[in-house]
Amino acid sequence: MEAIRRDDGELCGHVAQHDGRWHALTVFGAVLEVASSRDAAAQVVLGTGLASLAERWMLVTEADPDGEVVCIVEASPAGVTVALGHYSFDGAPTRHIARSEIDAGAVTFRRLG
Repeated sequence: MEAIRRDDGELCGHVAQHDGRWHALTVFGAVLEVASSRDAAAQVVLGTGLASLAERWMLVTEADPDGEVVCIVEASPAGVTVALGHYSFDGAPTRHIARSEIDAGAVTFRRLG
């Protein structure tokens, strides 16, 4: 996995090669898009990586294969904290998901935005 940073050094996400295709990933490891080249994946990360953190996402788990809409509260390379539901507000229920859960495929995120 390779970190992709803006010119000012801000981490925008990552790119990783899987099965001959390049995955553009968020800061916390969710797939933004699958591309045919490393450069194409890097452009996706630079163009939408940080902005995607403000979007709604579908959180899919083995226990809830239909998924649940979530909002990202905090994201880092180590994991992500999400507010459960369509909106993030004080007192909203949250859940922290470790990067290891995402990498293992136990938790999947899908962009809704």
